[in-house]
Amino acid sequence: RQKIKGGETVVLKLKDWPSGEDFKAMMPARYEDLLKSLPLPEYCNPEGKLNLASHLPGFFVRPDLGPRLCSAYGVAAAKDQDIGTTNLHIEVSDVVNILAYVGIAKGNGVLSKGGVLKKFEEEDLDDLLRKRLKDSSELPGALWHIYAGKDVDKIREFLQKIAKEQGLEVLPEYDPIRDQSWYVNKKLRQRLLEEYGVKTCTIIQFLGDAIILPAGALHQVQNFHSCIQVTEDFVSPEHLVQSFHLTQELRLSKEEINYDDKMQVKNILYHAVKEMVRALKIHENEMEDVEEN
Repeated sequence: RQKIKGGETVVLKLKDWPSGEDFKAMMPARYEDLLKSLPLPEYCNPEGKLNLASHLPGFFVRPDLGPRLCSAYGVAAAKDQDIGTTNLHIEVSDVVNILAYVGIAKGNGVLSKGGVLKKFEEEDLDDLLRKRLKDSSELPGALWHIYAGKDVDKIREFLQKIAKEQGLEVLPEYDPIRDQSWYVNKKLRQRLLEEYGVKTCTIIQFLGDAIILPAGALHQVQNFHSCIQVTEDFVSPEHLVQSFHLTQELRLSKEEINYDDKMQVKNILYHAVKEMVRALKIHENEMEDVEEN
């Protein structure tokens, strides 16, 4: 693995691959395998009936909802094991994340498998996760911290306060969540709970696990081992309103001025409702025919 001056191991990351190209066209066989692996296919599959994005007409350029790969080294081989692979950010659409590969680094300075397990056990885990950690057939790869969308304002205020405490310049337009500039470590998570009453949902992602996040949820990820994760976005009826409000907020910022057009939430809503009305009319006509006969 690549090292910087002084011998410290570099934690490299490849995000959202392939960029600008269609995963299905590049690797059709792997794409089909992925579709077979998706949980809740009615929601997560690009053509699922409850994935409202599937109701866009064929002549529309569909929003880029994936799938995409994220490949990153784990922090077990890094000197600083208190850094994030993916910093805290908010999901605009619903998303499913599948851990497809876990690679354990070897060599001097690498945290042992037992050391990684100990790190995991220090987290606030439920009984099921602790049981899985003790199962030798299970391979843990990534640590997730997830927050409810209702806590976003409290978390933003907290991170702005921490930035000021650290002597950082905090401009009025500074948004630590949108900028994805923070990994909230254990000490900060404890302060967040004590000072703002915000609880963290902690999940360990094992090889083969799929984690589904609703639109509006905040999360951060730390890969302890090297991981390849596959993500697929979707638009559920339950969280369409949340997606709409988030795209409107992003559209107001200079950096994301065209985000609403990319997501096409209004188009998705219009055509989903149109399909629903069409289905109801067909059913109504069928019932009238039955009554006449």
